[in-house]
Amino acid sequence: MRIPVQVMPDFLENVARRNDPLGAVEVDADATNVSVDLEINEFEAVDAVVITDDGLGIPSESVTAAFSGIGGSWKRGAPGTLQQGRQLHGRHGYGRFRVLALGSTASWTTVADGTAGARDRSAVRFTDGATEFEHEGPQPDVGQTGTVVRVIGEAPRKNRLTIGAVRDDMTRRFAMYLMKYPGVTVSWQGEALDPEEAIDRRHEVPLILQGFEGQGPVLRVIEWKTKPTNRELLICDGDGVHRITLKAGVPAPDFHYSAYLLWDKFAHITEHNLLEGEFEHHDTPLGLAVMAAREELRAYFHERERERTRDQVQRWIREGVYPYAGEPTSETAAAERETFDEVAVLIRKRLKGTKETQRTQLVLLREALRRQPAAMPRVLDELFQLSSSDKERLETLVRQTPLSNLIAANALVLDRIDFLALLKKLLFEPESRQDLREKDQLHRMLEKELWVFGDEYTGAASEIGLTEACDRHLALLQPKVPRARKPIRRANGLAGRLDLMLSCAAGADSTKRHLVVELKRPTVRLGETEAQQIRSYARAVTQDERFRHDKTTRWVFWLVGNSIDTDLAWAMSSNRLPENCLQDDGQTSIWVYDWGQMIDLCEQRLAKHKERLDYASGQRHMTNYAERVHSDADVISLLPPA
Repeated sequence: MRIPVQVMPDFLENVARRNDPLGAVEVDADATNVSVDLEINEFEAVDAVVITDDGLGIPSESVTAAFSGIGGSWKRGAPGTLQQGRQLHGRHGYGRFRVLALGSTASWTTVADGTAGARDRSAVRFTDGATEFEHEGPQPDVGQTGTVVRVIGEAPRKNRLTIGAVRDDMTRRFAMYLMKYPGVTVSWQGEALDPEEAIDRRHEVPLILQGFEGQGPVLRVIEWKTKPTNRELLICDGDGVHRITLKAGVPAPDFHYSAYLLWDKFAHITEHNLLEGEFEHHDTPLGLAVMAAREELRAYFHERERERTRDQVQRWIREGVYPYAGEPTSETAAAERETFDEVAVLIRKRLKGTKETQRTQLVLLREALRRQPAAMPRVLDELFQLSSSDKERLETLVRQTPLSNLIAANALVLDRIDFLALLKKLLFEPESRQDLREKDQLHRMLEKELWVFGDEYTGAASEIGLTEACDRHLALLQPKVPRARKPIRRANGLAGRLDLMLSCAAGADSTKRHLVVELKRPTVRLGETEAQQIRSYARAVTQDERFRHDKTTRWVFWLVGNSIDTDLAWAMSSNRLPENCLQDDGQTSIWVYDWGQMIDLCEQRLAKHKERLDYASGQRHMTNYAERVHSDADVISLLPPA
């Protein structure tokens, strides 16, 4: 018993791929001219789609074989078209069903030379839902060979053909073929497609795939003058005949492009490869080629962005709106300018107003970049009311570029150099040292400059009482233990207040460290009275019953002033402890520094950075820094006029 195979209508519908009406247009049979025309009714809707070619047509004795089956196309093993040897489009034996993407009823009228030499005409008709073709003829004919396909009736996306972008879409699909065979003309609504006219720029590069020897695929990138509906990666055979379409997968904002992946191995690629997700499998030729193509696309458009940036910067320079002059004089300046250029070009279309206004906007962007690169998206959003996509692109740029991190790190070093210059001026100039106040000026500034005491400290409290300081430490040790019921007192019975208490997280040995800094105004000379005060703080903290047996914390006390008297200096030099150490019992240590030593230590830490940046802080720099960071300390009046 034999069971015949029936082709069901839903299979033909799937073959038609009705969501892609343009896919119904192919160039075969040695046609030199192919035209696609629409018949539009009074309601501006498509009544019929007519596709005409001047190829060889279908001989009458071949009509039955050509329309009776699915698959088994003679083109599959053919090297090219019969007369001119051009690359073939369809090879899978179901291209005639693709016209159902254009309508529900299709008719073919074809004129061809038969095997006996006589020229005749045949007509074939097919209606959606049927399982048979209607064939009429043959009839003698003396006209030009070729085929006319007329499609009428409804199709889900047929009216998409009326939109203006269809001609551009067809141009992109046939671009490789038309450039390879310049003698072929494909027309849309009487107007020939011209890829050269639509192309803005082209790029071609061979791809090397691991595990494949010999000629590999070639990636061609075409940038268009008009914006395509989608950014596509068109898979083509070695001659550029389109087989399947993938998403390009590389956004490249502001670039209108299509990418073509050409390889002889893709001659038999079909939509089944898409259904099976073969392009996602990196162990297949298609998967490897797609992955390599996308990597190359990212590299190409990254370079194109840089090129576009250079062009835009030159325009700004000519117009006098660019906020930099001359060449960068340091690594930092070069990094800053490169990142500025990338960001500025990103928002270039939003620069409005006169040239003076645009320059002001770019200056604001430059200053935001210099000090807080991470804040640029917010600043630019305030200035230009960016779209969500622009903000996302900008945040990605700031997050991913190492240049912004370098700029931020270098800006931090410059700020520290400026602060040390400011601090030296306030502490050592005769006029300012007399008027500098300890609590509301010196303390307030140092609260924001904890790095002076060490980069390891992550938190600080200013003007904090002994009891509160110990309670904060206890909360770290035993969070559920009640706080002190009575104040912690010094040996003389008085309550103490710590100028600064800094803390750092536990190290590898689980040891926590607190640094207590006692600051004295520049006019105070550090002596035994001041040393006794800081000893009393140390004794009060470490002798409290709650901490007496705590071996996990180091308490470090610093006494800092402009100068140290000779008796205190002699006491430290004769105690056989490290320089500047007054006492150390292994858990608690007391150190005495003058500001000259402190600033020297800080400058030593910054020396390499300062040399690399070739930067020296001047009066203007330190004044600007004081205004920007320490305006609440009101120290500008203490500085000499610039």
